[in-house]
This record gives sequence, C-alpha cells and structure tokens, in this order.
Amino acid sequence: MKHQMVILRLVFGLTFIFSGFVKIIDPVGTSLVIQEYLNVAHLGFLSFLSVSTGVILSLLEFMVGVAILMRMRMKEASWLAMVMTVFFTILTLLLLIFDPIQDCGCFGEAAYLTHGETFFKNILLLVCIIPIFIHRKDFRRDSSVFVEWLFLSIYGVIALGFSMVSYIRMPVVEFGDFKTGTDIAVKLSEASESRNFETIFIYEKNGEQREFSLEDLPDSTWTYIDSKDVSAPEDEAPFDFYVTNEAGEYITDTLITTDIPILMCSIYNLDRFYTEQRWMDINILKQRVEEIGGELWILVASTPERVSELLGEDALTTFEFGYTDYKTAIAVHRSNGGYLYINSAFIIKKWSRQGLPSDGDISVMEKDYDVMMIHDIIKQQLIYEISIVVLLASIAIIRYFCKVIAMRRLRKARAESSSDPL
Repeated sequence: MKHQMVILRLVFGLTFIFSGFVKIIDPVGTSLVIQEYLNVAHLGFLSFLSVSTGVILSLLEFMVGVAILMRMRMKEASWLAMVMTVFFTILTLLLLIFDPIQDCGCFGEAAYLTHGETFFKNILLLVCIIPIFIHRKDFRRDSSVFVEWLFLSIYGVIALGFSMVSYIRMPVVEFGDFKTGTDIAVKLSEASESRNFETIFIYEKNGEQREFSLEDLPDSTWTYIDSKDVSAPEDEAPFDFYVTNEAGEYITDTLITTDIPILMCSIYNLDRFYTEQRWMDINILKQRVEEIGGELWILVASTPERVSELLGEDALTTFEFGYTDYKTAIAVHRSNGGYLYINSAFIIKKWSRQGLPSDGDISVMEKDYDVMMIHDIIKQQLIYEISIVVLLASIAIIRYFCKVIAMRRLRKARAESSSDPL
C-alpha cells in the first residue's frame, strides 16, 4: 500500500505541477481561456477579473501539486486537490457533451488535448486522489507545521515572481504558435491544407456585420472586424495570421514572402498602449530599421479610423500598418506593444515592449539571423529545462533533509524514552 501511495502521489503531484507551471508563466494566455469560460457562462462582465483569477487558480494548482508530491500539509492539500479535481472533471464532462469552447486550457499552450482526452486525464487524476484523500490522516509528517508552510510559501513566492515577470514583460518560456523559430509560411500552409476547418472573416459596413470566406472577401468599403474558425479540429488550435491593409486587402502573404527583414510592433490594445513618448520611440526605431535596409510594421487590433483619430492622419502615411483582430494580435505577442523580428517568414527574436532599447539600437537585425534564431531557441529550451530540473531537484533535496531531520528527532525521542527510569 505504501508503494502504491508513492506512485499515486507522483502521478498526481507531477501532473498538477506541470499544469500549473505552464499556465503560471503565461498569465495573459491563461486569462484568455478564463474569458472564454466566462463568456460561455454569460458572465463576460467579469472579464476584468480574468488575469487575477487565472494567476490564483494556476498558483493554487501548482502549490497543491508540490504539497502532494512533497507530502506536506496533506490534510489541506488533499481537500483542495479533491475539490479541484472533481470540479475539473465535471467541467470537462460538460465540454465533452456540449463543446462550447475549443480548448480547455488545462496545459496552457504547452499541449492541446481533445475534450475526450482531457476528461480521461481527469478521471485518471480522480483515481489517484481518492485513495490519497481517504488516507490523508495516515501520512507521516517529516517536519514541523512551520517548516512545511515555510517551504510551500517559498515555492509560492517564486512561482508568483515568474508569473509577474511574464505578465509585465512577456512569458519566460513561450509555447504558442508565434514562438521564436516559427516558420509562419509553413504554419499557414499546413492550416490551409487542413480540411477540418474553415476560417470565416467578419466585416462591417454601415453598422451591418457579415461573414465572408477567404475566397469571397468584400471590397475596401467594408471594415475588417474579426475572424473565427468553423469546425476546427479538437486536437489543436488552428493557426491564424490574418492581416489586412487600410483598404481591407489581405496582405499576410506580402509580409512573409518578402526578402526584407521586418521589425513588427504588435499592439492588441491601442488605447492603453499609446503615449507620445512611445510613439517617438517607434519613430526612432523606424529610422534605424530603414537605415539597415529593413521595414518597421505596426500590427494593430484596431481600425484605420481609430488609428487616425488617436495618432493623427499623418500616422497612416508615415508608418506601415497591418490590421488584425484582438485574438491574433495577442497571440503574436503577449506584451502590448511588444516587438518581433521576422526574416524570410521565420520569427527570429522577440522583445517585450520594455525589452527593446528606446534609442533604436537594433543591431541584432544586422547579424546572421539563422544563428540568432537558433541561439534564442536554445536559450528558451534551457530556461524551461533548467526550471523543471531545479524545481524537482529542490523538492527531492528538501524531502531528503526533512526525512533526515525527522529520523534524528525520532532516534532522540527513543533514546530519551529508553533512558527514563521505571
């Protein structure tokens, strides 16, 4: 029974740790999933709580996984684990039956599961947590209550720190469709070859919204609003990178087939991004990019009318704008106003809004882009692997020292007991 419990704790704890970790390092992406759930439940008016709710739930999931794996605060952790697993199981059953949203978001963007696979995963977790919950009072403690809370608090603070850095700047490690090294042309080709879904584009004219297919796009008198995928495959989210110019013409192919290196600023909320200083910084960047033979593009989830109203009509002639929907812009870059360097359809490097020097120093665009891209991919992979190794190694080390201390305490208690006079 003891060995069985170890296996159950390993399976449950590691699953919760991984699931919580990949969502912790992408709080913006997690908030999008929370918003989808709120919209389905007709609670869209609470979307302002999506980021904080996502961070709290991800952190709680991560901490419960650590506690179960380390065998600390088992009574509290078992209760939380049972409640969360039952809730997730019921939720995924509803997703399986009614299919209201495409992806449950249980592993963030690190892995996509069908609703059936997600439901089976939660059934497996229930099988693990039920015996743990039943025997929650039988687990031996290896350290004091204070030490257990101290260690768990340390893990919580570190995880929260990762989440805040990822939210303020950009994800520490990125798993999405637009991560460094992505070949946009190949992804678009694979998406177009799929027969399982069709992208529908929503345009507006005179207050009327209509849906169009890619082969039947309207003229420039219509304004692009959004896009959606119909009958999308359950195993993965379809890749979408639909960009239009001011006239509403599709220009994605133009952007990715050019031999000219492109520095793209992705803005998913123009009103919250715009300040005079930031626009001055972008102007400096534009001049520097053009000096080295590149182009600066601004991908914005807005309309030409709003851009002209906020920035002035001169902005439309001064800068190259590409227009897309909110979902695409935030998928391209989690940082509102973040930058990505595109060359030959490859995403070579990404910066947060604060990460790119405001003085226009983008000398990296003059370097060998293949080497730079490989270097960035390796760097991200190392950060991810080192984080996982350090986390698991620290858990093992803490468990070992707690056990040593507990054994010493037990031997001391036995020695004192044997020395007591009859």
